[in-house]
Amino acid sequence: MTSKQKHSIIIIYGILLAAFLLLFFMIPFARTTAVWLAFIFGEISVILGYFITAYAFNGTQSLRSKVYGMPIFNISCAYTCIQLVFSFIIFIAGKYRDIPAWVVAVISVLFLAAALVGTVAADNARDIVEKVDEKLNDQIYRIKAFRLDADALANACEDADAKKLLEKFAEKVKYSDPVSSPALEDIEQRLTDAADEIKTLIDSGNYDDITAKINAADRLLDERNRLCKAEKGNGGGR
Repeated sequence: MTSKQKHSIIIIYGILLAAFLLLFFMIPFARTTAVWLAFIFGEISVILGYFITAYAFNGTQSLRSKVYGMPIFNISCAYTCIQLVFSFIIFIAGKYRDIPAWVVAVISVLFLAAALVGTVAADNARDIVEKVDEKLNDQIYRIKAFRLDADALANACEDADAKKLLEKFAEKVKYSDPVSSPALEDIEQRLTDAADEIKTLIDSGNYDDITAKINAADRLLDERNRLCKAEKGNGGGR
């Protein structure tokens, strides 16, 4: 969360708290025990709402992280609004009838407990989703890196025939499924080794065996794509 965003949150909740205090002391409500309890829990809802909101976006810079913080932010807003509305209902109703203090206390505590439980649950869900995303990014990074290697090999190759083969190979890599999985680690490692061998041949200018190496890498890529489709069809690793 940026400094500007943090200041904005402080200002918004500060205005809300100040307005609540002013209205409570300016309007001649009957100051019963129930009303005072509603007032106290109203203050708690604003203060806690600020801390929950700050926590929802604290340390988040990417748009994805901020989106994952929205459920927590929604809980804080809902809790603060519901408690404040309930408090004002008690303020007004207290003028016309005697409201038991325990009723206000029980309902307010239930609101508070629901907000805290919801925040914890939403935060745990955010952690799970972020870990899944991190794992997916790691899996995608592997094939992205291989795409760059394939393009680099085609650009570096000076033999016309081998260059055409490498360009076709790089094109095939480009349209391969970008998501990897543990089941594909072996075949992808063999692809990486094959690319390293081709790079060694290009660097040394030895193009005698390069066609066979490119064809071998192409077959490995076909096998990788076949395994990927089979795993996707079986629902594995997805």
